[in-house]
Amino acid sequence: MAIRYVIQQRKDPRDPSAQPKYYLIAKTFAPVGRKFLIEDMVNRTSLTKQEAATALDYLFEVLPKLIAMGFTVKLGELGHFRVSIRSEGSDTQQEANESKVRSKRLLFVPGPDVHDMIQRIPVEEYGLRTDIEYVK
Repeated sequence: MAIRYVIQQRKDPRDPSAQPKYYLIAKTFAPVGRKFLIEDMVNRTSLTKQEAATALDYLFEVLPKLIAMGFTVKLGELGHFRVSIRSEGSDTQQEANESKVRSKRLLFVPGPDVHDMIQRIPVEEYGLRTDIEYVK
């Protein structure tokens, strides 16, 4: 298992006059959705399809509600979700208010074990692999 990447040339938005540089961009594949997760859960556990669907639906419903209420939602050793805001600076405390908010983001912070696992995943260029035989 490796993180695949493609190479793209990009300009630095902070310096439009600078020469473009080449960057490694992670290559992602088709998204994995609810149906796949349910089937995988059924195949890996003793849960029925209905039980797996109920568990996932609960999680998908309750996570946004708890986050909107201001909670940090921890999912065991996987990590946690939390909200972050960016705001413009104000000269006085009285000027600092919600009108200064520039953006809101949902952050996922991986747990230490997940973070370490990601750091250990090798990186390889996306394309034809030389270590497997392709069917012609």
